[in-house]
Amino acid sequence: MFASSPPRRSAGVPWLEPGHRQRHGPGGRRVVGGGGGSGRRRRSPAAYLVPLLLLAIVGGGIAYVVRHNQQIDRQRTGAARFAKAWAARDTAAMYAALDAASQKAYPRARFTQLVGRADTAATVTAKRLGRASDPSGGAVRIAVAADTRLFGTLRGTLRLPVAGGGGVTWTPALRLPGLRKGEAPTRKTLQSARRATVLTSDGHPLVDDPVLTIFAAGLHKQFAARLAGTPGAELHFGGRTIAKVPAHAGKSVHSTMRPGLQQVATRALGSKLGGVAVLRPRDGSVLALAGIAVSAPQPPGSTFKIITLSAALASGKASPSSSYPVRTSATLSGVKLANASNESCGGSLAQSFAKSCNSVFAPLGAAVGAQRLVARAEAFGFNETPRVPVAKPNTIPKASALPDDIAVGSAAIGQNKDLATPLGMASVAATIGAKGMRAKPRAISDDPVIRKRAVSARVAGQVRDMMLGVVNGGTGTAAAIPGVQVAGKTGTAELRFTGGGASDPKNTDAWFVAFAPASNPKVAVGVMLVGAGAGGTAAAPIARQVLAAALR
Repeated sequence: MFASSPPRRSAGVPWLEPGHRQRHGPGGRRVVGGGGGSGRRRRSPAAYLVPLLLLAIVGGGIAYVVRHNQQIDRQRTGAARFAKAWAARDTAAMYAALDAASQKAYPRARFTQLVGRADTAATVTAKRLGRASDPSGGAVRIAVAADTRLFGTLRGTLRLPVAGGGGVTWTPALRLPGLRKGEAPTRKTLQSARRATVLTSDGHPLVDDPVLTIFAAGLHKQFAARLAGTPGAELHFGGRTIAKVPAHAGKSVHSTMRPGLQQVATRALGSKLGGVAVLRPRDGSVLALAGIAVSAPQPPGSTFKIITLSAALASGKASPSSSYPVRTSATLSGVKLANASNESCGGSLAQSFAKSCNSVFAPLGAAVGAQRLVARAEAFGFNETPRVPVAKPNTIPKASALPDDIAVGSAAIGQNKDLATPLGMASVAATIGAKGMRAKPRAISDDPVIRKRAVSARVAGQVRDMMLGVVNGGTGTAAAIPGVQVAGKTGTAELRFTGGGASDPKNTDAWFVAFAPASNPKVAVGVMLVGAGAGGTAAAPIARQVLAAALR
């Protein structure tokens, strides 16, 4: 006998066909449900539509949230971009942060003009940002402050509407905190301020000295706001008075210059092309400047040997007991460096310094090395920005620009590309006089005294003793003052390298630097004469006149 065939499976997918649902009868027998009264039940279409509707609602909600968050991010970014430019007072960046409609309403030139007028009226000097709110109602609120020269600090909140594309919708009210729609900021001067001037150390107007015209102009420029004072004024936003300040007279600036000493330095220099600078070693105060004392750096020549000697003693490459062969020249990297006028010199370190022997100090500088030589020069103020108005810095090349012994040796005797001013070299001498503690030169009495050790007191004392030898029996005897110990150093700097000891005065600048009294110096001086020959002959007598006047 054959068993009956099982029911045929529907060709469709059963759970998507509500009229065909499998059931299990007694004994686990499958029952295929159909329509009619055989126990089959139809599922309502709503049973399938509700989940689909829920999915659509959820999906739409997610899309809305994503779009909303993206819009919030655009608003936050756009507001931050504008605010950063506002604080930096960068009108180009501010304009770039505006939406297209604002840029059309306010062309760039007009926008820049409006912002500039507002800042000028309020005398704005700086703008600052505080906390920013989250975007609300299409705008970001940022706490801001504007510092002004006359009216203190203006504080308020900028409400930055941000368009859909992320650009700020700008109006002129966004120029300053507290400014309202339709208002223009204006300033009204009520009373002019009384202007002050730059004074000498004894209270006379510095500008009256014709020799110091450029120097005085530099001080007037540097302290313009202090000298000008502030006028009495009102700040208006439209018809509202925002701030009112009384007039304040300008405050005089007291320089460190001594008029009597200035006259002496000027007379001593006379009509010669050169410069004279006078310093107080303990605090760096500039006491007198004549000629091109600060404005035309020249090769310092052998006055730089003060630094080379300090570097050699500090590094152990030399000691006071060192001695050297007597000769007319030295050869470094195959290049001959001669002594001045091809003279023979050497012997002890002190004798070599007193006679300013290139044949000793060029090789000594090479032994010290570029790194230590440059570092020591910078400790003495080279490559430093001066605090004195219009003054040029002393400079020496970087160690990497001194690749061989001849380059280092030339720099060690104040040649190569070394450049200095009389003021800068007076500071070098003053540092030795102050036991190795350098006071950065200053021209204003209320400028802080800035001291930094350039070399140890022990080494400074050794260098001072050798500088005494220069004046007592070396190349600088013309600077000697009866009854006063003068410590000095001569320099004869080639303007054009010859290497052969040529002594043409037109090719050499004459230098002399000194301080006195040597044990407790009250004054240091730097003298330089362009194309004047030997420093001991041309510059030392001028230094003696200035030192004598300063010590009276």
